[in-house]
Amino acid sequence: MINIQNIRKKVTRLFKSHDVALVLSGGGARGLAHIGAIESLEAHGFHITSIAGTSIGALVGGLYAAGKLHELERILEVLTRKQILQLIDISPGLGHIATGDKLMGLLHAMIGDLAIEDLPIPFCCPASDIVSGKQVVFRTGPLKDAIRASISIPGVFKPVEDGKKMFVDGSVHNVLPLDCVIRKKHDWLVSVNVSAPDNALDTSFICNRRQPKNDFERRVWEKIPLFTANFSVNYMHLLFRVGKISIENNTQTALRLTPPDISLEMPLEEFGLFDFDKSKELIALGRQEMDTILEREKAL
Repeated sequence: MINIQNIRKKVTRLFKSHDVALVLSGGGARGLAHIGAIESLEAHGFHITSIAGTSIGALVGGLYAAGKLHELERILEVLTRKQILQLIDISPGLGHIATGDKLMGLLHAMIGDLAIEDLPIPFCCPASDIVSGKQVVFRTGPLKDAIRASISIPGVFKPVEDGKKMFVDGSVHNVLPLDCVIRKKHDWLVSVNVSAPDNALDTSFICNRRQPKNDFERRVWEKIPLFTANFSVNYMHLLFRVGKISIENNTQTALRLTPPDISLEMPLEEFGLFDFDKSKELIALGRQEMDTILEREKAL
């Protein structure tokens, strides 16, 4: 049932306040859609007063808060897939396949040793400490170090060591950090989730096995479950699938616990986690989707 009173309050606030507390999810290269979503918010006259982001959301949100988002966009426009792989810095080691050192070099060239507390826009990002098993939210300290900790995809990037702590990607605890963002009384809480569920069946696990040739073979197969299994499991595929399900459930729980005023849910399964060379498409898609949802809100 539609609550007319709530809709009236929401629409009244839309026209009275254009301040936004923005939350950006993790999601690999798909998170480049965050750039387009931010551009759409600005084009519609909204003023972003604070940002929280996880993983790629931390990278995009942190650079926006530092006034360097357009610089990132210009860099992405000319990067080829080969250059992206070089930037990721493939260097397999125990527990990782990339060091992330070249990425840190790029971040240092863009923002130097700028501290989070010195940003013109309040910013924070979570990372996961695998020693304590707890979430750590960075609100102070070097911005580049906080971003590096939050984007440390387990098994891909080398974890970030800090004393007795060891940080991996913030998505382990908090893919969509709605509970972390600083929010004033009249701010709109806006979230962009590029790890939204697409509700599609992953049928690649199901395989067509041959039928038993005779009655004897059928009886043997009935006794040995291995012969009658209808699923084919590839370990890497299994890990990615389990991770995807966990992340999707994580974000839906966050949305239920801290409902945003505007929630942009973007299932971007056609894009891979490392498709950074498709930045133009992803940015345009983010802009288009945010335009659509903002126009719909106004139409109410």
